[in-house]
Amino acid sequence: MMSRRLRLPLISLALLVLSVSVLAAELPSAWRSWRYSRVIGPARADALTYITLDRNVFSHSENRLADLRIIDDLGGELAYEVRSQIMPPQPVRVSAALRENSFVPRQFTQVVLDLGEQTGFHNSLRVQTPESDFINWVEIAASDDAHVWRIVNARAPISRFRQDNLEGSQTVRYSENNARYLRVRIQQADHPFQVTGIEVFFSPAMKKANPAEGGVPLAVLLVPDSNGAGSLTQWTVDLVSANIPVAKFTFETSRPEFYRAVRILTSSDEKEWQPTGGGEIHRYIVDGKTQDSLDVQCYESWGPRYWRVEVLNGNDAPLSAVRASVAMPLRLVVFHPAASRSYRLIYGNYRTTAPKYDLARTLQIPAMETMLPSNLGSEELTLNYKDPRPFTERHSYLLWIALGAAVLLLGYSALRALRTTASPERAK
Repeated sequence: MMSRRLRLPLISLALLVLSVSVLAAELPSAWRSWRYSRVIGPARADALTYITLDRNVFSHSENRLADLRIIDDLGGELAYEVRSQIMPPQPVRVSAALRENSFVPRQFTQVVLDLGEQTGFHNSLRVQTPESDFINWVEIAASDDAHVWRIVNARAPISRFRQDNLEGSQTVRYSENNARYLRVRIQQADHPFQVTGIEVFFSPAMKKANPAEGGVPLAVLLVPDSNGAGSLTQWTVDLVSANIPVAKFTFETSRPEFYRAVRILTSSDEKEWQPTGGGEIHRYIVDGKTQDSLDVQCYESWGPRYWRVEVLNGNDAPLSAVRASVAMPLRLVVFHPAASRSYRLIYGNYRTTAPKYDLARTLQIPAMETMLPSNLGSEELTLNYKDPRPFTERHSYLLWIALGAAVLLLGYSALRALRTTASPERAK
C-alpha cells in the first residue's frame, strides 16, 4: 500500500497538472507565439468598451505592453488604444504683473500681483524663488481694488529640500475667483524671502472623478522597516517583477499636523540604490478644517524591481502609526467590439513590437459615463505555445557543443601539424 508520505506529493502533483490544464487555452496558429491570454467579458457592439489591466498583465507582458493584442474567436485582430487616463483639462496660465515685493520685519514677505482689468478666473499660483531649503506657510488674499482684501487661502505650505535632492512644491491652490489683485504673504519673520516671480493659473475642475487617479493597489498599509535610521522612516518593497511600473506612494498616520519630505529610491538587486524622485506629505488644520496631501507621485517609473521610500523626519519624532501603500498606474484598453464576436486579450511575446492602428488618431474619448467596462477572465497559458525565438536561441547548448567540437578539431589539426613537422627532423 502506498504510504501517506508518498501519496500527498502525488496528489499535489496531480492537482497542479489539473489546474494547469484548466487554465490553458489553444490560440489560432497566427497567435501561438503569445504565451498568455485572457477572455474578455461580453461587450456591447454599439458602445465604446474598455478593460483595465491588472498586475498579471503587467508582469507577463513584454516591452511595456507593446505585445498586447485583442483577437476575436475567428483569429482576427481588433484595433485598440491604451490610455493612461481620461485626460483632465490642462492648467491655463494667467498673465500677472508684480506690483509689490516687500518685507515686514518679524512678520512676512509680501508680494502683490495685478492680473489686469479683464482677468478671467484663477485658482492656483507657483512661487518662483532661488531659496534652496525651506518650509514656509503662505497666506493668499484677493481684491478687486487692492484696498479691501478677502482671504482665499489662509494657510498653505511651500517647500524645497535641495540638501536632500528634493524639489518640494512651490504651488498653492486657493478658492477660485476672478479678482484683479492677489496678495501673497510668505510667513518668514527673520529675513526677507526671495521671490523672483509668481505664476498664476486657472485649472478647470473635472466634472467626474478621473478613474486613473487612484491607481491599482500593489501593496497596502505596509509597516516601516525595522532597520531604518532614526532620522527617517523607511519602507522597502519588492515588486517581484521588473515589468510593473509604480505610480505613487500613499501614506497614513494618526499625527494631526505635520510636514515631511519624502525620498524615493530604486534598485535592481537590493544592493545599489539610485534616487528616483520624491515629494512631500503634510496635514494641517485651518479654521477647524483639516487640509492634507498624503500622496507622492512616482511618474510611472518602469524597470526597477525594488523600491525604497523614506520619510525624512529631521529632528522631529517619527510619524505615529504610520503606514504606506504603493499603487501601479491604471491602464484602460479602449476598443470597439463587433457584433456576434467574442474576444481575448493576448500578451507575453517579447519578439513583437507595438501595433499601429488608425484608432490612435481617430478615437474620440467621450465622457467616462458613456463608456462600458468589460471584465478580464483568469490568465491562461497558451496550450499550443510556439517559442518565437530562433532555433539557435532556443537551443543555446548546441552553440556550446559546436564550439567545443571546433576547439577539439583545431587542437587535433594542430597536433597533427606538429607531428608532421617532427617526422622529417627525426629522419635527418
